[in-house]
Amino acid sequence: MEIKEMRNNNMRDFRTKFDNYLQYSPVVIAYGLDALGVKSRNPVVERSIILAKGAVINYATVNILKKLTRQLRPDETTYNSWPSGHTANAFAAATFLSEEYKHRFKWMPYAAYGLASTVGALRIANNRHYISDVLAGAGFGYLSMKVAYWTHQYRWSKKHRTSYPTF
Repeated sequence: MEIKEMRNNNMRDFRTKFDNYLQYSPVVIAYGLDALGVKSRNPVVERSIILAKGAVINYATVNILKKLTRQLRPDETTYNSWPSGHTANAFAAATFLSEEYKHRFKWMPYAAYGLASTVGALRIANNRHYISDVLAGAGFGYLSMKVAYWTHQYRWSKKHRTSYPTF
């Protein structure tokens, strides 16, 4: 509650839609790097299937929980605050980018999760979520993409990966 009060006292008129777009930026970066010739960990078909599976797991989990919990948003507009879908999308996308490029760029997880954390902070600043919504969204997004990697069978390309991502 203190964060909401601080936000309302210091940033009452703050509004941005940047978080609506930033949540997908890690996916754009991943495919952009590939288009520039920077090879990812997995071939494009495998990577795309993993991304789709993770997105479906994330979407289903978050939306079922939103319907079950019916948490009022801080701005009191709707009853679908917990967990934050934008933050879940951002962390799922960040996990995807990190898994695909951390072997080439040791700094990639920091950049990817930094972008995702910015989305969460903007959701709070926009008065659309409580910190608990954002933290839960981050966890669900991260886990949904990790589950997609852990359960992937690597059957759709010639390259078969021999090691699986770690937790």
